[in-house]
Amino acid sequence: MIIKDFYSIIDTELDTFIAKYKEDKLIKKHKSSIDNQKSYALLIWFLDFYGRISNYSDFITDGNNDSSCDIVFDNINNEGNKIFYVVQSKWNNADNARKETNKDEILKALNDFETILRGEKKSVNEKLKSKLQELDLHLKTNGEVKFIFLSLSQYKGGADENIEAFRNNDVKTKFEVIDINRIRVDYIDRKYKKIDPINPLASYQNPEESPIILNIVQKGGSIKIEKPYEAYVFLLRPKTIWELFHKYNFALFFKNVRNPLLQSQFNADIEKAILEESSLFWYYNNGITAITKILPEIGKKAETISVIGLQIINGAQTFYSIYRAYENASLTKRTQMDTEGLITLRLLKSGGKNFDLNVTRYTNSQNPVQDRDFCANDDIQIKLQNESYQTNIWYEKRRSEFREVPEGVKKVSNSVFANAYLAYYLQDPVNVLKGYGLKNITGKDLNFISHKEHKDGLYEKIFNENTSFEDMLCAFYVFDTIWKTEAIVYEDTFKTDLYHLLALFQITFTKYLTSKYKENVNVNKQIIKIYEKGEKEIIIKTFKFLNQFSEKQIDGANIKDALENTEISVKDIENIVLEK
Repeated sequence: MIIKDFYSIIDTELDTFIAKYKEDKLIKKHKSSIDNQKSYALLIWFLDFYGRISNYSDFITDGNNDSSCDIVFDNINNEGNKIFYVVQSKWNNADNARKETNKDEILKALNDFETILRGEKKSVNEKLKSKLQELDLHLKTNGEVKFIFLSLSQYKGGADENIEAFRNNDVKTKFEVIDINRIRVDYIDRKYKKIDPINPLASYQNPEESPIILNIVQKGGSIKIEKPYEAYVFLLRPKTIWELFHKYNFALFFKNVRNPLLQSQFNADIEKAILEESSLFWYYNNGITAITKILPEIGKKAETISVIGLQIINGAQTFYSIYRAYENASLTKRTQMDTEGLITLRLLKSGGKNFDLNVTRYTNSQNPVQDRDFCANDDIQIKLQNESYQTNIWYEKRRSEFREVPEGVKKVSNSVFANAYLAYYLQDPVNVLKGYGLKNITGKDLNFISHKEHKDGLYEKIFNENTSFEDMLCAFYVFDTIWKTEAIVYEDTFKTDLYHLLALFQITFTKYLTSKYKENVNVNKQIIKIYEKGEKEIIIKTFKFLNQFSEKQIDGANIKDALENTEISVKDIENIVLEK
């Protein structure tokens, strides 16, 4: 989803808020200034989207008659401590939204925030003055404050040094830029993946680093496994699950191959079961599997234990559904759930990356899970997906993660990307076909298997620090053009010479562009431009040229070597006649 299209979505939502709250005195006040009115609406949207705060008027304070408004409010974090939030928003029109955030705007905000910290902000309305006085008292009692610069433009790090200096000035002071790219990722998570994004208006501890207190239920003692890795099996009450999620949120599932869905029939059934049939829930549900870095000795009478590095690797839907049921239940219903409800927890001590991955793989084997699903949380997969959001081709790093996509956007599996990239960009069509053949025999997708796990694993070859989405997108565009032109079913592409032609295409098209422009050009950018402008004919002509060239070679000749030693003119490609 390109910035232009996403901006249109957000701008429409801002217009909706302006219409909805048309009687708001500040909406009326800013009616003559679209900048101020939209900036004010952006704050309402921000509170609604991230904080789910509908009573926005209690939080927003009017700005100083410029294009930014302020939010100053306090909230209780997951540890029960008060945190103040100060937000400044900068609305931008559609043209400026596609540009980089002006560094001076960040510096101005930082200067404004420093003035607030010193208690020297002048010429403010009574509401803001009151909130700033509360903030000053909060800071004097060693309280924490988080400043947020909210902008509908693209922040690319131009003020990072200044931001770092601001942060380092006081350990109790935080600062974050929420730009249109961050908003887009979070919006896609909620709207199209149906999962909750990380909320900048809340703070969560990292469950992988923090000591976590678990209240356990032992009916005559827990079950302990000692070799080769320590593990326990015991029971939890719904309240314990609610407390864990309330404190750590979705960070509990970082190593899970599936994210809990915000809404699904499966989740609804679990919620109904724990609410209406608490005493039978244990019989109906397989429970939860978690790993931890440090597993303590647990006495037979222990009711509370402490573990470090907790991650839920199986049962995410169960965990989240119980949390939702408990969160929305009445006090009486909660008491009943905690009296009757029991959930099995298998708690394993981490045995290292390979062991943990295998536990994740096998505990999820009752539902179809592919090898690529187990790589979905890798940094490189997240990076490629986030880069893809700048286009209308979304990189699907986990099966079925996009529950829907907006009109004009296409989701493409990272398996398809990987094969096209391996053949075209890495010039290795042989491994594409070899991997497909071995997958049929072993069931393993070698593109997503490490060479450390299988001698033919290709994961590190394809996905590494040099892998960019632009290169993958170019490979896919070339693949997609000929695939769709030939009307081949995807599985049948492995039974043709398509992947070998992809490798040869790069050589041929580079020669063609060099001949056409008489200088070195960025081939990938040219292909992306050609494809997105709908001028795919030249790509199809190049493929036809390759087919004709291949047919002319003597049996046994190395086509690639012959192609590299052949001069290719512009006419050789452009004069190819295509069948109508």
